[in-house]
Order: sequence, then C-alpha cells, then structure tokens
Amino acid sequence: MKLPNHTALKEWAAVISALGSGDQFVLIRKGGIADSRFGVEADRFYLFPTYLHQEEKQFKPAFRRHLETTRFAGGEPSQVSITTWCEVVETMRVRDLSALNRLDPYVVFTDATLQERFRFREDQAVHVIAVRAHLLPRPVSIASRPSYAGCRSWISVDDEIDVTGSRPVLDESDLQRGVAAIRDAVAAARPARAGSR
Repeated sequence: MKLPNHTALKEWAAVISALGSGDQFVLIRKGGIADSRFGVEADRFYLFPTYLHQEEKQFKPAFRRHLETTRFAGGEPSQVSITTWCEVVETMRVRDLSALNRLDPYVVFTDATLQERFRFREDQAVHVIAVRAHLLPRPVSIASRPSYAGCRSWISVDDEIDVTGSRPVLDESDLQRGVAAIRDAVAAARPARAGSR
C-alpha cells in the first residue's frame, strides 16, 4: 500500500525521532523561510528528515538523545532515510504565546525554541498539528534531490514508498487522551470573550 500522494513534510530529524518513539505527537509549525505562509497540504504524509539548524540547545535535556541518534555533520546528506509517516488528527492555530507555552509538556523543545517559533513571522499563527505517527516496517533510503532542497516545508518525493506493514506509534486511547489534553491546554489559555462567563 502506498499513500495516495507523494507529499512529505520536511522536519528536523530529531523531531521525527521523537515522533517515532512516542515522546511527541504534535508538530509545531510556521513554515520555512521559503514559505510565504504555512498550511497543511495533505492529511497523510511522509516525514523527510532535515538536519540544518537543529541544535542541542533547542531540545530539553531529557530529549537530546533524539539529536544524538540523528546527528549529521556537513549540511544535508545525499541520501535520507524515511522511517515515519503521519496522519493528521487535528489542527489548531495558536496566536497567543501563553497558549503555546501551555503545550510545553507535550513537546521536546525548550521554552526558548517555542518562543522562537512563535516570534517568526509574528503576523501568522502557529500551527499545532496533532498526528498519528506510523513507523515503516523498515527504513527506506531515498536520494535527496535538488528539487527537495531549500527552507520550505512541503515537497513531493519521486520515490514510491510502500507503507504496508506500518505500525502506529501510540495506541488509539493514548493518542486521543493526548489530543484532548492539548485541545484543553490551548482553550484554557484563550481569554474569555466579553460577556462570557
């Protein structure tokens, strides 16, 4: 079985590792420098690992092992390993830093990294994307083509990647509890509207 499209989201390799281990089930995104705006382009997509700009200081100490196991020196590799694909469960847009800060228990990032993502293009909301991550039965190595380069979020991979035999990282009840928790965290940070009780 293959996904109905070849869409892949470029994400730090350490974040993909965290999604693949169940340490995180949300993506915190505003897009790359080459994206004028960010949006979710597919309900199901591969995760394409990137290495530029990810640094130890951006991850909480307890989760820096993800960085260590995915570190690559010298820019971007000529071959990348696709290990994970995702289904979008729910998307929320956050325009308030206090709401983003309330997601701290659910991400591997430091507070400073969350704030940095919030302040990038301050006129745009942060997309909080809850995902059901699936591990491929075995990693698939693909060439990193010039068309995949650049600081942009979404690419279309040329390779056919079979997802038959993939397994979800989290069981359904754990995932749904987590999604409810982040929904509540975001809602709790929203100021009450005038006239509401």
